[in-house]
Amino acid sequence: MRHPAARRTFAHSERGAVHETTILGLLVLASGIFPKTLSAHEHTQSSLVNLTVSVFNDAGVAPSVWLQAQGRAAEIMRRSGISLTWLDCRSPVSRMPDPNCSAISYPTHLSVRVVPKISPVKGHIFGQTFQDAAGEGNYALVYYAGIKAFRAATTVPAGELLGCVVAHELGHLLLGTAAHSSTGLMSAVWQDPELQQVVRGNLFFSGGEGERMRSRYAAAGARLRKLSEPRVLEFGKVIPSSAKPHYRAALLVAAPEPSFKF
Repeated sequence: MRHPAARRTFAHSERGAVHETTILGLLVLASGIFPKTLSAHEHTQSSLVNLTVSVFNDAGVAPSVWLQAQGRAAEIMRRSGISLTWLDCRSPVSRMPDPNCSAISYPTHLSVRVVPKISPVKGHIFGQTFQDAAGEGNYALVYYAGIKAFRAATTVPAGELLGCVVAHELGHLLLGTAAHSSTGLMSAVWQDPELQQVVRGNLFFSGGEGERMRSRYAAAGARLRKLSEPRVLEFGKVIPSSAKPHYRAALLVAAPEPSFKF
């Protein structure tokens, strides 16, 4: 089934600048027409790196839709060697958020907040991430109103589309700057091939992107471990790691929602 072209954007903030990724919905096919295909890059459970994601479902995404989105995003990340652990931090069905929701720390614990509004920058923006000068950050926004509006004019399953958007935003946080590609999940423009892959369930990161995410994850983790080691002064007094400047002090945190400057 063909639908009128629909323009959708991801925006990413680095040093206050906003960078955009556009999605063009030109051809969208009904779910289930195409069988899901396997990625050429498979990872055993023992080789996966572990990433925790605090999710703030401010938009009240229906549990069935969010379950589908979680499954799609988790599969995308797993194909690139990253295992996701989701923390339910706010949703219509959760009375008590997970106590670890606020323990955000790049790169091992990131945050995704799904908000019910459209982007204050442009109405067709799907999501936004925030990174420091080094291209590191731990906070992503997903504008669900834009996704619902796009979904209403297409046959793309809402959960599949939301899951791909979440994976795209996590990709920006893990890949750093210059993360856009010419094709695939991280392409600057999603056209017919990418949208068909969403429906088929085979829109993934490239092998190179997976290697880059794991490499940056490992390098940042090594820096964190080094910073956590006690220092010894010349006269022998040990300074505990808690007294040192925290590595993520300059990074954005999940709650409360930050103020935006555009």
